[in-house]
Amino acid sequence: MRFEQTRDALVHVEEFHRLAAHLYGELAGQTKARVVMLLDYLSRHEVKLADNLCNLIGDLPPQILKGWFKYSHDTDILLPLAEARQNPPRDFDEALDLAFRLDGKLLEFYQEMIEQSPSIEAREIFINLLGQEMKEKQKLMRGALSLLDL
Repeated sequence: MRFEQTRDALVHVEEFHRLAAHLYGELAGQTKARVVMLLDYLSRHEVKLADNLCNLIGDLPPQILKGWFKYSHDTDILLPLAEARQNPPRDFDEALDLAFRLDGKLLEFYQEMIEQSPSIEAREIFINLLGQEMKEKQKLMRGALSLLDL
């Protein structure tokens, strides 16, 4: 069993968002026009989330970032990205399904981090991130539906 600090867990999520943005950009070059619009939207969305997380990490007090977790998530949180690269979406529905699977992985990750939080402050950070991710999922659904209307 590996250990990691709160900072490490947050950096894994930031990396997840950056890799997801890169993946969506990569996949956009391999598909049809309407799917390209969705993947471009998803890529920009992931970059924004990664930037927000980077700012959050920079704003948090060092003592919160140094809290220890008993489990390292660095490999399993990135696994769905590797799977998506091996089996890229072929149409709009599959691309949207991929986005929801990736969001689901983050929601699962945040829930685990809430349960394992070494402090009340760290727990609150992950509760807030969970709430934000749920709002982002709703925003994603509205954005995707607007693309379907085009």
